[in-house]
Amino acid sequence: MQSKGVIKFFAIVLAIVCLYQLSFTWVAQNVEKNARNYAKGNPDKEKSYLDSIATQPVYPVFNHTYQYCKDKELALGLDLKGGMNVTMQISLAELVKSLSDNSTDPAFNRALSTAEAESKTSQTDYITLFVNAYEKINPNGKLAAIFSTKESQSRIKFDASNNDVKRYLQDESKSAVDRSFNILRNRIDKFGVTAPNIQLQSGSNRILIELPGISESNTDRVRKLLQGSAKLEFYETFDNSEIVNLLGNINNILAAKAKLVSGTEKDTVKTASATADTTAANGSLLNKVAKSKLTDTASKSLKNNNPAVNSPLLNQNMLRPNVYASQNGGIQAVPGPIVGYSAVGDTAKVNKLMASADVKAVI
Repeated sequence: MQSKGVIKFFAIVLAIVCLYQLSFTWVAQNVEKNARNYAKGNPDKEKSYLDSIATQPVYPVFNHTYQYCKDKELALGLDLKGGMNVTMQISLAELVKSLSDNSTDPAFNRALSTAEAESKTSQTDYITLFVNAYEKINPNGKLAAIFSTKESQSRIKFDASNNDVKRYLQDESKSAVDRSFNILRNRIDKFGVTAPNIQLQSGSNRILIELPGISESNTDRVRKLLQGSAKLEFYETFDNSEIVNLLGNINNILAAKAKLVSGTEKDTVKTASATADTTAANGSLLNKVAKSKLTDTASKSLKNNNPAVNSPLLNQNMLRPNVYASQNGGIQAVPGPIVGYSAVGDTAKVNKLMASADVKAVI
C-alpha cells in the first residue's frame, strides 16, 4: 500500500511539472494571439506589439515575462505548427565564371552550360562535371590559362595542370557554400524564428531550411531575407589631382550651352567652347579657386548676373571641389578618389549635368 502511495505521489508531481512546462507554451501562444488580433494582419504592427510586451509580466501568479515564456515554450516542428520548408541552391556556375574573371573562351562557356544541364540529373559535384566537360570539348585545353588571374596567381600558376585547377575550384566552391550557409544561419537567427532547422546537404551545393511558425503574412518577408545577395567589388579609380582640373573645363562647356539656350552672349559661345578644350587655359579649376581665395568673389567678374548660366556646375556650391588651401597660399587637390561634394538635394542636378554628351567627351 505504501508503494502505491509513493507511485501516486510521484505521478501527481510529474503531472504538475509537465503541466507547468506546457503552461509556458499556452501563455506565449495566448500573447501572440492577442498580438495578431491587435495587428489585424499587419506584420510590422504585430512585431511591434510583441516587442513592447517582451519585458512585461504575462504569466499568472509567478509574473514571468513574455520573453521568459517564449524561451521556455515547447518547440513545435512543421508538422505541428506549420511554417516554411525551403531548399536553396548556390549557383556554382556564377562562382566559376567569376573566378575566371568572366572569360569569353568558347570552350569554357560551353563547358559551363553542359555542366549546368548535367547537374540537374547527376549526383556528381558541379566542379567535376565542369572539368570533364571542358576536357571533352577541348582535349588539349589548359584551364590554368583561364583561371590564372591577378587574384588567383598565388595559388594557380600559368602552367598548373587541370587537376590542380580542379582542386582549386573545389576548395573555392566549398568555401562559397560554407559562407552562404553561415550567412543564411545569421539571417534566420536575426529574424527570430524559434527552433529553425538548417542543413547543408553533404556533397552538394543545396541548403535545406525549415522555419516553424512562419505565418503567411511573413512568407514574402522571409523569402526576400533568404534570397537577398551582396557582392563586394573593387574598382581602380583615378586620383582627384587627375580629374579636379577638368571640372573647370566642364563648367565652361556647360556655361556655353546655357548661354546658347538663354540667348545671351551668342557671339562668344564658340570662344568659350574653344577655351574649355584647353586644360592649361584659364579654365583650370585650381587657378579659378586660387584667384577667388575660395570665395564667391569671382562671380563679380561675370558679365551675366545669372550664376546658373555662367557657372552651371559650380554655382552656389552645387558641386564643391575637393581642394584645400596650402601653407603657401595655393590651392591643392585632396589626394584620393573623391573629386567633390554635393548636397543630397543637388545630386540629381549634378548627375544630369555630368550625363551630357559634351561632358562625357571631356571626361
